[in-house]
Amino acid sequence: MVKLEKFENLDRSVNQLVKQFSLLKRERDEIASVLEVKSGENKETKNRLEKLSRERHLIRSKIDVLIDKLESMEHTG
Repeated sequence: MVKLEKFENLDRSVNQLVKQFSLLKRERDEIASVLEVKSGENKETKNRLEKLSRERHLIRSKIDVLIDKLESMEHTG
């Protein structure tokens, strides 16, 4: 009788562990999915930032050329 009770306790404990493991595995999978999405968003943001930086540099270069032209007009005119 006592031995059977020990096996029942062991069975309950194993079942609880299996349930916990399943929950943790599901949670890990959800977190991995969110991480994948966030990594993609991060990559897109970095690409956009690089593009904006290139555009800013190009615009700055054009402004510098215009300023140089205006300054040269002041000196000649």
